[in-house]
Amino acid sequence: MEFQRKWERRAFELGGGSYRAPAQWVGDFLARRPTTRWGGVEPSYLPGATPANLWDCLPEKVCEGIKESLAEFNKRIKDFSHPDALLTGVETRSSSPVRMTRDEGLQSSLRGLYPVGEGAGYAGGIMSSAVDGLRAAEAILGACPA
Repeated sequence: MEFQRKWERRAFELGGGSYRAPAQWVGDFLARRPTTRWGGVEPSYLPGATPANLWDCLPEKVCEGIKESLAEFNKRIKDFSHPDALLTGVETRSSSPVRMTRDEGLQSSLRGLYPVGEGAGYAGGIMSSAVDGLRAAEAILGACPA
C-alpha cells in the first residue's frame, strides 16, 4: 500500500496538486521528455490534465514496460503509438488487502452471505469481479430449491 501511496502522491504533485492528472503525448513519453503544451488532441479527463513527464511519476520498470507495450501494440494496430496520442495517469489499483473466507459454495460462515469481487478479495478488476459475481449467482441458484 505504501508503494501505491508513493506513486499516487507523485502523480498528484505532477498534476499541480489540484486533482488534475499528469498527461503526456506518446511521442514525448517514448523520447523521455516532458510534454509542455497540448496540440491537436486535448485530454478529456475531468477535472483536467497537466502536461507532464510520466517517467517522473511511475517506477522506471513500469515506464519501460509501457514503452515496450506501445511498440508491440503499434505492430498490430496501425498508429496505436501515434506521437500525438495521449497517455494520462496515474491510475493505481490494488485488490483488497483482506480476503473474506468462503466455502466451496461461495458462502461465508454467515449463511446466505456470498462475498464476491474485488472488495471481498476474490478479483482484481471489473471483469474478474463480474465473473466472480456470476459464479456466486450460479451458486445461489443451485442452492435454491426448484
